[in-house]
Amino acid sequence: MNFRDLGPEYHVARYCSPRHIAEGLTSYEAFLLRQGETFLSTNWLEYFHDSDRHIQMFGIRQALSSKGFRVGRNGALAVLNVGYSISQVQQAALRFTLLDQARDPSHVGVFGYRPIDADVALALSESVRELHPTA
Repeated sequence: MNFRDLGPEYHVARYCSPRHIAEGLTSYEAFLLRQGETFLSTNWLEYFHDSDRHIQMFGIRQALSSKGFRVGRNGALAVLNVGYSISQVQQAALRFTLLDQARDPSHVGVFGYRPIDADVALALSESVRELHPTA
């Protein structure tokens, strides 16, 4: 595996279930770690294309589907800019690390916080700048 931290210019997407979206906003609960998790799963947009969001979103949907991940029809992909998100989360030393898995080479883990860190999850949810449909 080839682990490396993403630079501040890159973007990741986090799948948010329909229950974590209201009025075009994501709930902080979509960014909470579950007990036993050491990182938040996201996907690197620029892995699929340098700048075309349509191609990037298609790639993310395909990556999730190929892993057998069930994506809700009314869910959304929340886009975060790595640098902006890190700057907004003052209370933790976040790292966005490319995990480079064979089944999903765009898989990025967000490290640096714990399941009890609701304040970090809230700051991440507030740093979302784009929501894209899953279908």
